Amino acid sequence: MNSRIMLALTGLIVAITVAIIAYGTAPQRTTQSAEASGLNAPNNQTAIVDTSGISVLGTGKVHVKPNIATTNIGVETVATTLAEATSQSNTKTQAIIDKVKSMGVAERDIQTSAYGVSPITNQPKQGESPKITGYRVSNQLRVTIRKIDDVGKILDAVVAAGANNIYGISFGVDDPTTFQQQARAAAIKDAQDKAGQLAKAAGITLGKVISINEGSTAPIPLMRDSIGAATLAAPDVPIATGEMDISITVEMRFAVQ
Repeated sequence: MNSRIMLALTGLIVAITVAIIAYGTAPQRTTQSAEASGLNAPNNQTAIVDTSGISVLGTGKVHVKPNIATTNIGVETVATTLAEATSQSNTKTQAIIDKVKSMGVAERDIQTSAYGVSPITNQPKQGESPKITGYRVSNQLRVTIRKIDDVGKILDAVVAAGANNIYGISFGVDDPTTFQQQARAAAIKDAQDKAGQLAKAAGITLGKVISINEGSTAPIPLMRDSIGAATLAAPDVPIATGEMDISITVEMRFAVQ
């Protein structure tokens, strides 16, 4: 009988001991798991590496000397009748077209960009209605000049032919394809360099390219303000072409190891 009691007590003590050990070790295992995942340490989140990859933006820029110029040449005529104002406008506009053609501008580079007719009224006395005293006709030609060294001479010539407004000048590149390719290559290299620097700083190894996207590639033309006929009346007006930028941006994503 005593041996049975002793055996039962021994079994009870063992069960209690196992339960105590299990209770004491359970929180420790939970804490280790949380620490391993980083979930219990929000202050260390900036040190967590995004193992899905690194995304960077790269920019490439090429400085280009323009080889074409575009300008809007305006003719404005005023006469007491619409027929007379229109006739004067047509005569001067045709003279301008003939002049730029004679100076090497192709017909495909001459285009009407705006045309308008508006009445001119007097300042009526009180109680009276305004009366039409004449008409104003305006005509604008968009002209592309491919011999860029002749820009100043051509502008002087069109003023002499009857133009009374030059609505700004813009400089550009006839075919930007080659320069865009150069800018694109520079943008990709810039993105690769940035990704390499980030990977080195983070202590990780850069992998293969996952994706690449290109942004806007439109060249930015150089603009010049409107020039009045009086400004161009003097001979040999200097026109400075300067340089323009062709810029391309790419977004690249790299795998990390």
